[in-house]
Amino acid sequence: MRFKFTIFLLGLNVLTFGLIGYLSHKSDPLDSSEGNLSAQIGREIIEADKIELSGSGLDQKRVLKRTGSNWQISEPMQWKANYFAINRILNQLQFIEEEATFSIDEISNTGQSLADYGLEDPLINLTISEGEESLQLSIGTLTEIGNNVYLLGPDRERIFVVNREVIDGLLVDLSDLRNREIFDIPVFEVTELSLQIKSSAESNNGDLKVRLANTTGEWRFEAPLSAEADPALVSNTINTLASLKVGRFIEPEASDPILHGLENPFMRVTLHGNKRRQTLLIGNLDPSTPSDGTPQFFARLEDNPIAFTVDARPFENLLQAQESLRERNFMSFDQADLNGIYINENGREIRLQKIETGDWQVLESAGGGQIQPRRADPEVMDELIEDLQQLRAKAFAIDVPNTVDLERLGFNAPRRTVTLQFDTAQPVILELAHPEDENEKLYARTAAKESIYEVERRPTLQLVPLNALHYRNRNIETLPQAAIIKSVRLTNLDTNEPVLNYEIDGQEDWAGFIDTLNIEEADALSTLLGSIRAFDVKSYLADGYADAYQLDAEKSLPWAYRLTAEVILPGGETQQTREVEYVFTERLSGTMQVGGSKANNAIFELKLELIEALYVLTENMPQPPESRGEVVPEATTPAPVPEPEAPQAPTN
Repeated sequence: MRFKFTIFLLGLNVLTFGLIGYLSHKSDPLDSSEGNLSAQIGREIIEADKIELSGSGLDQKRVLKRTGSNWQISEPMQWKANYFAINRILNQLQFIEEEATFSIDEISNTGQSLADYGLEDPLINLTISEGEESLQLSIGTLTEIGNNVYLLGPDRERIFVVNREVIDGLLVDLSDLRNREIFDIPVFEVTELSLQIKSSAESNNGDLKVRLANTTGEWRFEAPLSAEADPALVSNTINTLASLKVGRFIEPEASDPILHGLENPFMRVTLHGNKRRQTLLIGNLDPSTPSDGTPQFFARLEDNPIAFTVDARPFENLLQAQESLRERNFMSFDQADLNGIYINENGREIRLQKIETGDWQVLESAGGGQIQPRRADPEVMDELIEDLQQLRAKAFAIDVPNTVDLERLGFNAPRRTVTLQFDTAQPVILELAHPEDENEKLYARTAAKESIYEVERRPTLQLVPLNALHYRNRNIETLPQAAIIKSVRLTNLDTNEPVLNYEIDGQEDWAGFIDTLNIEEADALSTLLGSIRAFDVKSYLADGYADAYQLDAEKSLPWAYRLTAEVILPGGETQQTREVEYVFTERLSGTMQVGGSKANNAIFELKLELIEALYVLTENMPQPPESRGEVVPEATTPAPVPEPEAPQAPTN
């Protein structure tokens, strides 16, 4: 009995699994014939390499072909396809969903035909191919209810009702189906830029050919001259060209190469990539561009007859590419290796030398004499070195000068010769010159480069003044941090009476005394005390002290005030005391007042904050001359004295 029951269960299992297998086998053709349109065409859409569109809804047949991941329009013209437009079509087809489906036999039984659904002469015939295999879909009219259309499936036996969005994607305008990008070569691949610019009718010169190449990591001109190119400008130019977009396409029936200037283009622009290149031909200006619109040139690619318009501005900028893309910085050197700067003119020389500490000193020689070396101002030196390295050409005067050119431009007697000395590198020699009768232009050349450059005259000469005082350290004296200022006295030298006299005792510091003053006087006294601790000047007017400031050949200004500070210096068991003394003229203008230091053997111009502090603290100081309606005198710089015979350690 048990054996029979086991046989019964085994037979039941066989029957069950057989039924499951039968139903499973039965479902595939059911889905294929009665629904699930996306399942029928999904694989073909993914692997498609050709799409053909035709029908009564299109004015022209359209054929798109895929090479790799790129789609091309091959009919009615040869052009790159818009990736996003193609992707939209493929996505809509891949995930298409039917609202309903019925067979052709069913509509025949009701007395209807394909014509009743717009499928006898379809609005769109869509053929999707992969190699030799293909499937076809036909799209008919809109349904009476709902925003849907009729679609004849790939087996040509069933009609599907699908959303009309599929029509919107397939009926996209041809201009939207075309990619508006012009160049295919990506920016990072470009290694060369070539231009051929047609000469004007009035000129007998041949076409200008410009070629830039990046062979060693640097952009250089290879034609019409050998010179460095500005890497940033070249990069921007290539970026601009690579991102160019078509303004509007010229349909083949409206294309006229002669009228559009493309039969003999005035410019050819070529981008060279990895074993490939693309050339864009630029023709005439488009006369249909509105007066307030961006000017457009007619253009086409060299290997494609399709004409279009393109923004004219990038190509107008390329007309002088041999100058506009050229490197204008012609002073290249390693600042860390620099150890000396010599500025020379007609036997006079300023020598700026870096000493072992890394600081700079300045010396001046004239007529064989010598002067004491002075500490150079670090900010002035940093600015000088930076400005020399950033010296730029305003224009390119002559690229390969001869002896006559050099003499004509004044290089037989340069206005300045600047020599840069280095620890390891060869010297860099810069010459600045101009013709005798030239009052506006200034030319520059270096021994390392053949070209002669035009530079800004006034700023460049001001950059390297032949005046040792300009380079001298602006700090005359700095007291030790532990020094104590015991007293401050300002004396009117005309009356020998004190204008102010402040003193603190050992139990009181200046902060407590300053708190007793009003805000304006407190700020002024703080500035005065700060100047005594670290006396900085605006500029030096003479290298040497005198009993009066020589304003010009006939007039001198006496010292009107003496500032004296008693300073207690740290050190040892006993305190050391010394006096710090400066003298000042009257205020010459709102922003100028002259001072002197006998101890430091210098005459100088005060900084504005000290001028204003002195004015606040001295009610008896006269108003500046401009406030009294008087002429403001100009400061003059006496000729520097000769330097000493042998170099000495730099002083203040």
